Amino acid sequence: MSTRLKYWFNIGSFFETMKPNIRVLKLFGLFPFTISQAKGRSIPSNFHHSNNRCNHSKMLKSEVKFIDIAIFTLWQTFFLQMLYVSWPKMILDMPVSRIITMVTLILYLLAGFNCSVSATLVLLFRKKFLHMVQLVEEADFLVNKCSKYFYEIQHSKHHLVCVALLLGSFVCQGLLILNDYTAGKMLVNSTLSLQNMPMQAITSYYYIIRSIHISCVVAFISGLYSFRDRFFAFNKQLRICFVEKHSGEQTVSYRVMMNHIQGFTAIYSNLCDAIGIFCTIFAWQPMMFCASLIVTVVFSILTIGHMLTNPAPIVLALALMYSALTILYTLLFLVLVKLGSDLKREGKQTAVLVHKAINQSSKTPALVERLVLFSHHLQHQRPVVSCGLFCFDWTLALSIVSALATYSVILIQFELGVPKFFISAILQQNGDMTTTYPQP
Repeated sequence: MSTRLKYWFNIGSFFETMKPNIRVLKLFGLFPFTISQAKGRSIPSNFHHSNNRCNHSKMLKSEVKFIDIAIFTLWQTFFLQMLYVSWPKMILDMPVSRIITMVTLILYLLAGFNCSVSATLVLLFRKKFLHMVQLVEEADFLVNKCSKYFYEIQHSKHHLVCVALLLGSFVCQGLLILNDYTAGKMLVNSTLSLQNMPMQAITSYYYIIRSIHISCVVAFISGLYSFRDRFFAFNKQLRICFVEKHSGEQTVSYRVMMNHIQGFTAIYSNLCDAIGIFCTIFAWQPMMFCASLIVTVVFSILTIGHMLTNPAPIVLALALMYSALTILYTLLFLVLVKLGSDLKREGKQTAVLVHKAINQSSKTPALVERLVLFSHHLQHQRPVVSCGLFCFDWTLALSIVSALATYSVILIQFELGVPKFFISAILQQNGDMTTTYPQP
């Protein structure tokens, strides 16, 4: 079997499933260090395979190499170029409302600053990242150790989902660029066409930053999928071990049950700690993604509304660009909040199963006492996907829908009452350009 096939069929750890995401983040300068195996340490060959994986995670170390510093510096220079180039002034001089230009400029500034901060945080928290990998792989080791009740974690499946999501995001971004190119053909005679180098620089900066945001959100989603699958398996086996006891099964000894409770507690604690570290390091890009989603949807609503009343080519082009981007952003956002809500629900389901186990184990006081301690532990530690300001769940989705309704109504009122606002200003200047430079 070739080396590449061996790689695909030998995915056996959380770190190996994360490698595609790490490579993409490193390409964009958002993972500015290298993870390697510590020298001078070896794993005994007579160890169990899962034990090898657990020990392998403890042998990983982070290194900041020269190539990492070079890539990090180049991308930081690109991210922060708005501090020393002239295109922000060009945005302010665009013939639209001051509100629209300020919103656009603020988004540009925040996008570049957010990428810069994200890369810096990953660099500073590289030891935390290794600790997260160790926590997850120790939890997987405990899962495999209790093989009588647990299925092994499907690392190959997680790796395949990760690769599929990344490839799908690249295909979607290519389709978005093709859609924008098609819509741009309608803007040849408008002031929005790429008529000079500064406009081309602005557009290139926009597409690169957008690609980074989408790729980072997809990588975050694949990580959440891996955590959710582990909690699904955890609750399923917790139910089998303590709740769904069939009469034909052999009675498990008291010592074995106590060992299982100890293992369940360690697995749950490791996974919750790992999710917390994961969000601390990588939640900045999804947070900025939510802001971009709101602005994109509002602009899409405005352009589609104008297209129904004034189907000018320039309005149709803007509607195509904003609508296509809105569809992709909405799909990614729904997947993100779905996984976040699933993790929160699985945490609640764990508490429900533990209380059921307490009620069914009332004849064994020592076992009940250990389960009660586990229940108290669940009250203080839950799997929550948060960026610090809000949680990624359906509550956030409802809040964004409410915000979209509010902002859309406000902007529509401005559009109807204020001359030369967003779409009206573009239509007027496009008409002036058509009159001044008529088509041959």
